[in-house]
Amino acid sequence: MVETGHKFYDNVAKKVAWAHWFTFFNIIAVSLISIRYVAYSGLADSALGILYQFVSLIGHFSFLSAVVFGIFLFPLAFLITNNLVYRLTSILIATVGIAFLIVDTQIFRLYGFHLNPLIWQFLQRPEQVEAIYSINLHYISIPIIFALEVFFSLIVWKKVRNLSAKRIGKPITLVLLSAFILSHLLFIWADATQYRPVTLQKSLYPLSYPMTARTFLTKQGLLNEESIQKNKLAQDGTNPNELRYPIEPLAFSASENNPEHNRNILIITVESLRADMLNAKSMPYLQTLSEQGFNFKQHFSGANNSEQGVFSLFYGLPNSYWTTVINNHISPVFIDKVAEDKRPIGLFSGIGFVHPEFLQSSFSQLKATPNVYFSKTQNNNQVVQQWNKWVSEQKNTQPWFSYVYLAQKNSHLFAQNNHKTVSEQSEDLSLYQSQVLTIDNQIKRLVERLKKQKQYKNTIIMITGTNGQSFKKANTSDTLINGSHVPMVLIWPNKVPQEINRMTSHVDIMPTLMQEVFSVDNMPSSYSSGKHLFSNNNRQYVLSGDTNNYIIYETDKITQFSRNGDIDSINWQGDRIEQSENNAQYDITLLIDVLSKLRRFNPK
Repeated sequence: MVETGHKFYDNVAKKVAWAHWFTFFNIIAVSLISIRYVAYSGLADSALGILYQFVSLIGHFSFLSAVVFGIFLFPLAFLITNNLVYRLTSILIATVGIAFLIVDTQIFRLYGFHLNPLIWQFLQRPEQVEAIYSINLHYISIPIIFALEVFFSLIVWKKVRNLSAKRIGKPITLVLLSAFILSHLLFIWADATQYRPVTLQKSLYPLSYPMTARTFLTKQGLLNEESIQKNKLAQDGTNPNELRYPIEPLAFSASENNPEHNRNILIITVESLRADMLNAKSMPYLQTLSEQGFNFKQHFSGANNSEQGVFSLFYGLPNSYWTTVINNHISPVFIDKVAEDKRPIGLFSGIGFVHPEFLQSSFSQLKATPNVYFSKTQNNNQVVQQWNKWVSEQKNTQPWFSYVYLAQKNSHLFAQNNHKTVSEQSEDLSLYQSQVLTIDNQIKRLVERLKKQKQYKNTIIMITGTNGQSFKKANTSDTLINGSHVPMVLIWPNKVPQEINRMTSHVDIMPTLMQEVFSVDNMPSSYSSGKHLFSNNNRQYVLSGDTNNYIIYETDKITQFSRNGDIDSINWQGDRIEQSENNAQYDITLLIDVLSKLRRFNPK
């Protein structure tokens, strides 16, 4: 640091030099604290993944510290002339930043994501949530942080000339900058090649937005989608321990003592089927059939899309686990039990088994299992024909399981579009209703075949939608109201028909079958997030949504919140519910319960 003889500029130069070294000290501090993220998430599955974890840690937090220096410490060196006030201001900024980082690490440990507006609401009302106390206890560390900041700031202030004379600042800066650049280059490569030990760390650190260039590389001819898919499939199924599912080994009572064990099971899902389609005009056969069994009037899919809707049905889990399941080919405990019982299995889909990702999730372990029939069909009519043939070949002496997926013929036309006029939306609805009527006839053919085979009275039949459907513009209240609300008709031999008006969910289906048919001894909470469909206890809410936005359905309102902490509520008429300090519409305890469900099956 060279003095010019100009008092003001020499003073500014000393403050800036001090700020450089003070920032370097804080880079070391935040990097050490941020090792907690690695500890809570676990080391990556490969040496390169581990290397990325620590290179990105150093590069990312060096960058954040440099941003704080550039936005606050550097300009303040010119604005604040008093050296003591400048250093105290810098110490306060560093203390606040590190305090938030420590709190964020604890939030990450508890909920798996970072400090956001939603979590900030939790921190404002700790009296509702016991877990928040453990977060707020970290504020006790603030005086300690402040004291350490003061101590090192004094040392750096006294030694700033000697430190500058050593000329080690540029090499240190070069190393930190290299770590930052290397981490982004590694992620660009990992994203292009679908190298999961790296790409799974995208949200490991707060305010982290790794660079990607897949679109650019594809346009330049350096990458193609086929190679991406090959790389992805080559890594699928490599780490089934990413999910603690089931939480404990399942135990079963003797099947001889359970007459329900000999029932056939038929599950029919209709793609994008709205709840209000179950009426005498749109689905006359299913409406009549519902009067012979259980009609669940307030039933919700676990997702507002078909892929994760089917997932929630077979796994009984929130869709937050979707990515882990399909990446690792983890099969549902229900399908495992069906296969273990050596039941004949018939799987039929009007759109194949690639999308939704049946072969990577629900049926991933059935490809080499005997007595499993995978249909080869291109439309619903072929599904019905092949299913009728398959079921006619089944013996009445051996119970079987079958799943039928009936697709919407023109589903691409029903995609929500903000540019569609009201008349176009009306046309889509009319087309949709005519297709639903056709599907109703296809359901009739399936059920009537059962009756003809004299198997109807010994078959549990579940008919529901994968998800709902909205014909309004995207991101409207209608999307929230109708996106997950689906019909649910259950035919169960020797059970009294009933209309059920309490809220139920797709996640309740597997616990019901596991208990009633397979006599599982474990509580549903050990292998699902659902409860028994016949339980008379009213639930507080039903959870749905997708992997980015979660939707909470309650009797009086619908609340949507995102991973980023954005939160919004509407009533069932579609009117937005405003939040104010005097009108606490968001039940923090409920949201904490939701967050716990979203992480309960993650490895501890």
